[in-house]
Amino acid sequence: MLTLGVLVLCLWLSRGHLTGLKPADLWDSLTALTPTQWLVALLATGAAFLCVAGQERAIVQHLGYRIDPAHGRGAAMAAAAVSQTLGFGPVVGAIVRRRLLPDLTTAQSFAISAAITLFFFAGLGMLLLALIALHPIHPLREEARVGLVLCSVLGVALALLPWRSVMGVAKPPVFTVLRLVVWVGMDILCLGLAFWMLLPAAATPAFLHAMPVFVMALGVGLASGSPAGTGPFEAAVLSSLPDVDQSGLVAGILAFRLVAYALPAAVGAVWALIGRRLLPAPRLPVLAPVAPCPNRLASVDRAEVQLARQGTLTLLSDPGGALWLSAALPGARAFVGDPVGAACRHGLTGAALDLCRGEGRGPLFYKTGPATAAALRRRGLTVRPIAREAVLNPQTFTLTGPARAGLRRKLRHAAQAGVAVTEPDRLPLPEMAEVARLWAARQGQERGWSMGRWDSDYVAGQRVLTARDGAGRLVAFISFHASRREWVLDLIRATEPMPDGTLYALIVAALDAARREGVDRLSLAAVPLRDLGLPPLLAPLVRHALRRSEGLVQFKQAFAPRWERRYIAARGPVRLALAGMMVVWAVHRPAAPTATDPLRRGARRVAALR
Repeated sequence: MLTLGVLVLCLWLSRGHLTGLKPADLWDSLTALTPTQWLVALLATGAAFLCVAGQERAIVQHLGYRIDPAHGRGAAMAAAAVSQTLGFGPVVGAIVRRRLLPDLTTAQSFAISAAITLFFFAGLGMLLLALIALHPIHPLREEARVGLVLCSVLGVALALLPWRSVMGVAKPPVFTVLRLVVWVGMDILCLGLAFWMLLPAAATPAFLHAMPVFVMALGVGLASGSPAGTGPFEAAVLSSLPDVDQSGLVAGILAFRLVAYALPAAVGAVWALIGRRLLPAPRLPVLAPVAPCPNRLASVDRAEVQLARQGTLTLLSDPGGALWLSAALPGARAFVGDPVGAACRHGLTGAALDLCRGEGRGPLFYKTGPATAAALRRRGLTVRPIAREAVLNPQTFTLTGPARAGLRRKLRHAAQAGVAVTEPDRLPLPEMAEVARLWAARQGQERGWSMGRWDSDYVAGQRVLTARDGAGRLVAFISFHASRREWVLDLIRATEPMPDGTLYALIVAALDAARREGVDRLSLAAVPLRDLGLPPLLAPLVRHALRRSEGLVQFKQAFAPRWERRYIAARGPVRLALAGMMVVWAVHRPAAPTATDPLRRGARRVAALR
């Protein structure tokens, strides 16, 4: 009844523009449209619906839902086509989407509709503001200008204000917002082009004159909830362009209704009925997030997967139990290190690529070993060496030989200074926190993402060795990810100054402890390759930034380790370069350890709904 009342009111307000219109004049204006006009309008409308599918894909990725892209694309366009024509867009769209994607719950479908509606109107307002800034809107009456400014300010506020959640939809990251802005802008511009092309020659204002009017009318019509925005759309267009031939303008609106609403609604309704039968079965990624259970992680061969306990990386598992450490970056899905428990690396890399395809993200593989890198190269990815990992075997490690002469000298210095190294049964967490705070103050800040950060709960689940000076003061500690077959160095925190050789003594004590427990692999973690393996022309760009790692290389070289290559891979050299920059940003500007991965958020939301 409210919608019917709005429709009647708008028609009454437009009565001055509709009186005197003759059906013959309208018919003549419609028949005067050329085939080229109809064709361009149809193509522009089709492009607009593809943009709608892009918007929904971005929202689905943000919410962390797992939808086959082909099925999701058809459902998005059908839901938009039917809902915008019948009115009550969020409700009708959710019903159509739920029919075409039965794996979605009703609540998930409504969440997608709510997010689409919210961000569409935000993008609409930002586009209005851009149109106001780019072109003077002199054909508009004063009240139309006021409405235009109000709509644009509201949309910009929705996009930019620091809100956290609206209608149950969390605010997406900046990259997702930019994607939505682009898709919404292209969607509206395509629809505006279709509308402008269908205006008869005698009633066609300049494109930049018509677009602000169209955008405002579109927003008012959709906000009213009336079928196809009927009433408010016409009232806004007719009242905003009083100097344009009204008969031709009404004819153009009718033609636009046919091309952009009636025809898509018919196609969308048919697709809603038979679309699922025409497409193959949904192809969903087999990798799914799992909880980083400490007991489970301690029993796997690769200890570094325990980084998932920190909260910035997600642990993914396939049906066979293989694990992969992963994270969502802007526009990319990153996989850190090698998969664990993979019977076939080639098959598991295929599962990882399927997940990226399903999410619409580019694949990024970081710090993978030679076997995984070879499997990725066979799949057509660009692979480059990026780091070296220092590996020792505690069962065969000795202090003898010329290669470890410098290590023996450092250990003598530590012994002369009275350094005592222990693995305490009860961690001195307050003292460790102070050492970590002083270390972070000297370094500027702690790193993150693929590197451990100080946290008392996080460190309490690791193997920790501490070093005290002759006065009993805690001067340094190190922590390891420890599994049944491997230890991996994670945190090194120390005061300054500290006795010479302290860190070397800590590592040797860790090697002794690992040997007693039968561990045959201890990793001192990776260091960047010189110049990151870049070509000579690009190497100077990163040489200065890598100078700080030279001391770390010398420290690890004192143990005469076995150096193993680590690689980075992405699709094409350009994406590889962008991925490398994203990794640097994630490590040096780490986010807070929360559920930032949409895959993990989606899993939590599904569990809550169930």
